[in-house]
Parts: sequence; structure tokens; C-alpha cells
Amino acid sequence: MARPKWILRTRNLDYAGISAKFNIDPLIAKVIRNRDVEDEAGFEMYLSGGLSMCHDPLLLDGMDEGTELMIRKLEEGKKIRVIGDYDVDGVTATFILLKGLKDLGADVDYRIPHRITDGYGMNVRLISDALADDVDTVITCDNGIAAFEAVELAKSQGMTVIVTDHHEPKDRNIMADVVIDQKLVTCDYPYEDICGATIAFKFIKCLYNKLGKEFDEEYYVPFVGLATICDVMKLQDESRIYAKEALRLIGKSENVGLRALIAATGRENKELDAYAISFILGPCINSAGRVESAEQAVELFSTTDREQADVIARHLVELNESRKSICDAGMKKAIEVIEAREDLRTDNIIVVHVPELHESLAGIVAAKLKERYYKPAIVFTDSELDAGLYKGSARGIDGYDLATELEKVSTLLHTCGGHKKAAGLSLRKENLDAFRIAINENENIAEEDLAPKLIIDAKVGMNYFTLTNVEQLSVLEPVGEGNREAVFADAGLKVRRAEVRGKLKNCLWLYVEDKSGGRYRLISFDVQGFFNNIKEWFTEVECDKIERGAVNSVTLNIAYRPQINEYMGSREVQFMLVDYQPA
Repeated sequence: MARPKWILRTRNLDYAGISAKFNIDPLIAKVIRNRDVEDEAGFEMYLSGGLSMCHDPLLLDGMDEGTELMIRKLEEGKKIRVIGDYDVDGVTATFILLKGLKDLGADVDYRIPHRITDGYGMNVRLISDALADDVDTVITCDNGIAAFEAVELAKSQGMTVIVTDHHEPKDRNIMADVVIDQKLVTCDYPYEDICGATIAFKFIKCLYNKLGKEFDEEYYVPFVGLATICDVMKLQDESRIYAKEALRLIGKSENVGLRALIAATGRENKELDAYAISFILGPCINSAGRVESAEQAVELFSTTDREQADVIARHLVELNESRKSICDAGMKKAIEVIEAREDLRTDNIIVVHVPELHESLAGIVAAKLKERYYKPAIVFTDSELDAGLYKGSARGIDGYDLATELEKVSTLLHTCGGHKKAAGLSLRKENLDAFRIAINENENIAEEDLAPKLIIDAKVGMNYFTLTNVEQLSVLEPVGEGNREAVFADAGLKVRRAEVRGKLKNCLWLYVEDKSGGRYRLISFDVQGFFNNIKEWFTEVECDKIERGAVNSVTLNIAYRPQINEYMGSREVQFMLVDYQPA
């Protein structure tokens, strides 16, 4: 993988004034400004925003009409069906609508499409089933904005359809009774990067408000935050508030299934952060939809029986472990195929067929290949429903629009859909090589786009940091998409020595000296990578010197992250090595 290109972020603001008004270090103010916070109101929301600062549901086009229509259906006792999606956002949005409506006395059930047999979103089969079950009203969540055929069938049979979605609308309008989607061109909602569960939550909140019913906002917020983090929404504006409040509330949730999942993943009585949501809880919820049926996850959150919840939660954890082992094997096989062929290694667009990989996991392997090689990656595997097809998932990088580029070679594809960074596709098996050649011949990726970017918040020496201002960095939490961890850099640091520590010899302690004579220790867990780079840049002789602590000529520019280390009752500032370059 190419080494990242460093980009120093510089943005203007009255940092002294912001620092004084909000009682934060000027450097912390600069870090927050770098997260697209532009004025005092934005700083107030970022630093102190609570649920009361989230936007009024009625600002969403269609919310007023949709909730009025639902109130009429409730009064008439009509049969309602929620149709969701099989990922975390779809599952939590389904649960929010299901519980919210049930608690109002609705005759309501739900369905979630099967990833393999149905594919994404509401379809004709699901509508046909709803008609057979005498469903009067369908309400979607996290899907529906592009379900043209399904909605046309529903309307032709007299069914009422309410679409709630957060995805980009297509060129043609969906002919549902009501459409609620903040990305509609007619909608002036104040913040666009919200997930499907947020829309569902606002729908139920608005419904309760209109009916004069008490609404337990804090019960639902952990599910909104789960979806916000796992669906990789930018953690800005109200999405950041939902994520932040979810982390505050999730550990004391009264939802039996959520508590069971936390316990099954070993996180009970432990602080839950955005990392735990993204890489521990979220994948377990997603595993149901990837390996079996996502409806298991909805049942987990819906049950009030702790014993049943424990059984489902443990099963989801087991599914996720199985999923990880299959993905690891698929990743290993993909790398073997790529490294064995020079044409695949040198292509700027990775296209690889991985046999025996479950088609629902191709996207995960594609994402891992993208990270490893920092190139757009398209992974194909054998279709479970059509022996003549390969099913694929694609993951893109900045500067490369997958949707546009796939459209250029669409004549070679059987199906395709997606957006700039991710897409799903299929092709006839005999077209694989022609597709790989065509998409690579068409690519116009600049060389600089094939290097990842490392955003530096400020060039500042490590001597700037104290316990007080490092503690203030905690105001950034939760960190994630659009609200990354702070990274700083300094130049011309002389390496004094490098020590390998830990029982597994996997921890590097790097001692450096700045230009004013200050000495600091940085920590890294990429031991072999560090020594390999030093040998390449400065020779093996110089590498040997720093390992022995001898006088050497190794000088580095260093990107780092300050932390507080607590040990045996003492607290001190320590520094994590993020990246480095020869000075």
C-alpha cells in the first residue's frame, strides 16, 4: 500500500475569541474548526448539543402528510406492514417503526428482504405477499426511493404506500402516497447526512406529538446512534448528537435484546465507544442479514424475554465469528490470485474472482482489498441463484466515481447499482476478463489519487501538550466519519533509539529529540514495517544503530496523536505514532 500523502488543514477563524468564549484551548478550537464547524452556533452545538438541538421532524418534506395519513390508518384499524433493509440501519429503523406503531395499538408487522433471494429493497414479491396478507398500508424504512415496480403494483391494487428513506432519489419520481427523504430536491432540511433510522425515529416522534402521547425519546436514541455510526454517517450536526447521546444511554438501555447483545459480546459493564459500536455490536447485527436472515436481529430487539434474547444474541455473535473466518479465507484467496498475476497486480482497478466466497461477503473482501492496495476493488463470486452469473461488490477510493465508471462498461454487465464509493453488480461468467480489461482501459485515475490522504490538524511540537489540553481532546468524542481523531505533526525529529517491547514483541517505543532538545517517546504497533522503512530510507547500518541506541543520521517528520496514559495511579501524556517520513 502506498504511504499516505500528508495534507495540512488550514482554516481561518477567530480562534482566540472561540477559545475564550467556550473555555477551550485555541488548538482544540482549530481541531473542531477542521471538522467543518464554522461559527459560534456550530461550536455550541458541537460542544454542548443535546437532543433538544436536533431538528424538528416537520422540517422534512412529507412528514406532516405522512404522519396525518398514518393517524387515519390507526383510527381505521388498518393492517400495516413495515418493510426495512437487512443492515444495521434497516434493522434498527424497522424496529423503531414497529415498536412505535405497536405501542400506539397498531395492527402492524414487518418484513425484511432476503439479501440473496430478494436483493436490496422493497420488491414486487414483497408487495404480492402483503396483498395476500390483506395489508392495507406499507411503510418503508432505509429503502423505497427506487422501488418503482413494487410501488406501482401496490398502488394499482389500492394499497397505501409511505416511503421513508435517506438515499439519493432517482431521475424519476416514486409514485407513493407520501415520500419522506431529506435528499429530495424539494426538501430544505437543515442537515442532509442522516440515516434511515433517524427518519424512522422522527416519524414516530412526530406521530406521538400529534396524538398527544408521551414519547420516550431516550429509549429509541441508542438505536438511532447505532445506525448513525454503523451506516457511516458524518458525525456532524444532529447525527453527531444522536451518536453521542446513544453512547451515553446505551449502557443503561431498558431494551432486553440490546442488553443481551452487549453481554454476549463481552461489553457488559464496559464503556462503549464508537469503535465498539462499529466493530463489535454492529457486525453482529449485520451478520444476521449476511449469513441468514436479518429478521433475527429485529426479533432480538423486539423480545421482552431475556432468555430468548440471550439465545438470539449468542447466535448472532456465533454468526459473526463464522462470517469473519469466511472473510479471512476469502481475503487470503483474493490476495493469492492478485499476487500470482502481474496484470492484476498492475491494474489500477482490482477485479478478482474469489470462488466459494459467500456472495453476501464480497463487499467486505472488496473493502479490505481497497484498504490493502488503496485502489478501487471489485470482488466477484459465484451466484447462488444462477450458475451462469458472477455476483460482485465494488468499493471505491476518493477521486474515482464507481457509479459513473461502471455505467461506461454497462454493456458487459448483467445488473449494476450503487454510488461513488460502493456498488453491487453481476455479469455473465464469460464476460469477466473483458470487463476487467474494459474498466481498466477506461480509468483515468491520477497517480496522486492512488495514495491515501492523512489530514494533519496542525503542525505543532509535542512539547505543546499537557494533561489539561490532551484531556480537552475528549470533546471530539465520538470520533468517526466526518469527525476523525485529531492528528498533529512535527518536522525534523532526530531518532535517538527504537526499542521493541511486549510479550509478543509487537510494540515499538520510538525515542526522538526535537530541534530545541526536547525528548519524547512515541508508540507504534507496526514494528516490522517501521524497521523495513528505516532500512529502505537510511540503510541497514543506520537501522542497526537506532536499535542499539547509537548515534545515527535518522531524522523523521512525524505525525502523531497525543493520549493520556494511566498506570499505577499516575497519569502522563504519551504519543501514538500515526505516520512518518524521512525528513
